[in-house]
Amino acid sequence: MTTTYASKLTATDEFAAVMNPTGAAPAVSNVFRPKFGQAKASTSQTALPPSVDRAVGTADQLAQAYQKLRVDVLDRTDRAIWEMLQQNYGFVQQVDSSPQKRETRNELIRKIQIRDSQGVASNATTEAVIVRYVFEGLSRQTRNNYTIAMEKARALDIPVTGFADFLAKNGGVGGVVETVFDHEAEEQATAKQMADAKAAEKGTRTQLVTRLYSAMAHKAESELAYAGEVTDWVPRDPKADTPKSKAEAKPDPRYEKGNFVFFVTVRNPQTGRYHVVQGNVFDQAYEQQLLASIAERMDVTIPELSAAVQGLEHSIGFGALVANDAKELQQA
Repeated sequence: MTTTYASKLTATDEFAAVMNPTGAAPAVSNVFRPKFGQAKASTSQTALPPSVDRAVGTADQLAQAYQKLRVDVLDRTDRAIWEMLQQNYGFVQQVDSSPQKRETRNELIRKIQIRDSQGVASNATTEAVIVRYVFEGLSRQTRNNYTIAMEKARALDIPVTGFADFLAKNGGVGGVVETVFDHEAEEQATAKQMADAKAAEKGTRTQLVTRLYSAMAHKAESELAYAGEVTDWVPRDPKADTPKSKAEAKPDPRYEKGNFVFFVTVRNPQTGRYHVVQGNVFDQAYEQQLLASIAERMDVTIPELSAAVQGLEHSIGFGALVANDAKELQQA
């Protein structure tokens, strides 16, 4: 039996017609079914409709055709690209070891600018310059992957003659790009340790500056005469109207008022006095950002800052705070 389709049917329409030759609408019970309620697929083979057998047969033919294409064309193409990259990998090392390295790089960059009407960063690696020059017309992402693969190979001291095999062993260019090698893992771990240490130092300095200002307030002999309004910049908590138990209620520093009022003043050059323009109170999270910025700009070490804070707190009787800070000062 031959099935005839209208000339305007798409491939999708034809496939749908094969899978549902009667044209009847699917039963509602087959549409409105919970995903979690589906029965586990049976492993026993049941008789299939002829249309399903034909569709599966077509899928098998396509799978076989792909395997043949992969063996005859794709695998050979991949190897050809890897060997081409190997030639570029060797050329990169030739350029870098040449006494005219700078002149060669500059000339390649100049010709790229003329050809592509786009510049190349002066600090670009030799790999990036040569990949950009040789592989004209490729997408930026592909060029970046080629560059990264070469840079990783050089970091691992892969010889020129072994570059293509290096790619094959690690799943091609994409595999090399995605793989985190041992030296990279060490670099990432070191970078994380440095980042954690920097964050800890920032937190300590911010805390000390906060305590310093609090202690200075108890020692300040002058008061600011300001009768104007203090602008409240604390946003309203969007969850404020949501009922919570006391156990769940945890203050969010983004919506809690800070402890300080920040004044904007303008200096009068004639009198040398300052005119208070506005008072501002911020949420605790932003207040900590401001204090952290001040702490970062202070040219003082943590032990020096801590000693100054402890001395001031001692003088006003903040003994408990000083005791809590003694261990921190010794470790700094």
